[in-house]
Amino acid sequence: MKRLICLLLAIMLLIGCVAVDAFAENGLEDVYCSEKDFSTKCDPDYITEWEEGNGLRIWLDGKGYVPNILIWRRSIDKKFSDPVNYLNNVYREYMEEKYNNAVTTDQCRTVKIGDKTVYFARYHYIANGNKLVMARIIEVRDDGDVEYAAKHSEDEPDEAMEALEMAVKYYNTGKPAAGKQTAGKATEKPAAGKKTTGKGTALNVTKAKPIISGTSQYKDGRIHMYLPNGWQILTQSDYMTFCFKAWDPSSPNRTIFLFMKMEPFLKGQAALKWYKNKAGSTQDSVYRIYSEAPVMDSCTIDALLKSIPQIRDYCDLFYASGLTVSSSVLPQMTDVEILEKTPSKLPAPSDCKENVIARISYKDYLGAPCEGLVTAQPRNPAQYYLDGVDTLPYVVNLFMGVTAPAGELEEIEPVLTECLGSFGFESSYVQKAINLSNDQTQQLKEQLRQIEAAHDALMEAWYAREQAHDIAFQKLSDSIMGYDRLYDSSTGEIYRVDVGFYDSYNLNRYEYSNSNLQLIDSSSQQYYLQGVDYYITK
Repeated sequence: MKRLICLLLAIMLLIGCVAVDAFAENGLEDVYCSEKDFSTKCDPDYITEWEEGNGLRIWLDGKGYVPNILIWRRSIDKKFSDPVNYLNNVYREYMEEKYNNAVTTDQCRTVKIGDKTVYFARYHYIANGNKLVMARIIEVRDDGDVEYAAKHSEDEPDEAMEALEMAVKYYNTGKPAAGKQTAGKATEKPAAGKKTTGKGTALNVTKAKPIISGTSQYKDGRIHMYLPNGWQILTQSDYMTFCFKAWDPSSPNRTIFLFMKMEPFLKGQAALKWYKNKAGSTQDSVYRIYSEAPVMDSCTIDALLKSIPQIRDYCDLFYASGLTVSSSVLPQMTDVEILEKTPSKLPAPSDCKENVIARISYKDYLGAPCEGLVTAQPRNPAQYYLDGVDTLPYVVNLFMGVTAPAGELEEIEPVLTECLGSFGFESSYVQKAINLSNDQTQQLKEQLRQIEAAHDALMEAWYAREQAHDIAFQKLSDSIMGYDRLYDSSTGEIYRVDVGFYDSYNLNRYEYSNSNLQLIDSSSQQYYLQGVDYYITK
């Protein structure tokens, strides 16, 4: 399932719903969904796409944004036996489980749309501080029952419900009869860059775009996974010591990384001193490999994260001799602070001393604030004392995670985690491991199973996070970049503006066509949990 989810992120940008008859009567456009062989109509300004496993998505206000419409045609052998029970109980229970029982349901009833009688119910809920509504319709048909859904804000149902009504009214199997069907005039939208609510000076606004527009598959003969479009990747080493880092060239602190196994880590300063004494001044001494090794003061993820600058120095020292991977594959982390820890459900070796997922804040090597979600399995395989010092090092399995500049992780974490969960080795590469060593193959397969499970564990930890940290990161990001954040008290939309704009606007607000903007402060900080809808430029 995880791989299918990641697959859809790439496919939905490339194939699926092809609009035809762009000049349908009265402003509506015919849309044909080849995947399920059905057609309907919508506003030509909307974006339509096929989402594998979900159906035909109609984006009313840009990809990834609320409101939107979803249409799914069931196969004939999966007809609804009891649509009323499904809407009143089955789907209601699903919504309550997903949103922690904070769901109010408008019970199922039948409604007339065009010449169709359909089953209709609504579910009111809160997500990330937003009051939303999920409207669901079931149409029972001989050629396959159809499910429709409209997701919209509590305060702005009109456009979504109008689009839903059009989708139901003009739904039919097969390709559309071009120019035969008619509907009311399509919803008129303001020109790009101008958002108005009445008379007066229009705000010069620009629609905010998602940070990640989509994903595509990466293969290099050894591994396969999905990466955000335009990202680069660096891979190092092989099999049990394989590692990679993928990043956004336009913002290198947006990363996905994975280390199958990392070693050695000395057990404190006493071990470091012991090895340095043994190595002496002889550069080619075998002890020197350990005398320069990073130190972990405890077998914990805290100690691992603290040692990353040491790991970088260690790699730089021995990379030319082929003893380490390149330091470029490491995440750039200093001054790491663990904000939260969540127990990880990933299977772990018996000698693993801490198995958690950590929400972190840190600085990159230039001092820029960043955040991330990481996990690792630090191990203490054995002890061996010489001169009263435990000289056997720690080992770390499955150090992996996702990172972003401060204020961005809330938006992009789900996509990055899906990409991390899509990682796998090509079967031909695994076969080479089998030829080399059966023992290594079993270890490799076990590690892969854990990586596949990491998606679920990371997502579970993410949804259980303290949202106070999200708010703090957004405030920090805005402060550094010189922005204020406003919200529209009538629509709940979020605007990002340069510091100082609001003071002038507030003094002259009734000269503007939109006089409803308010500065987000301590009484309204839940709005920091929403993405930015618009940028206002002077």
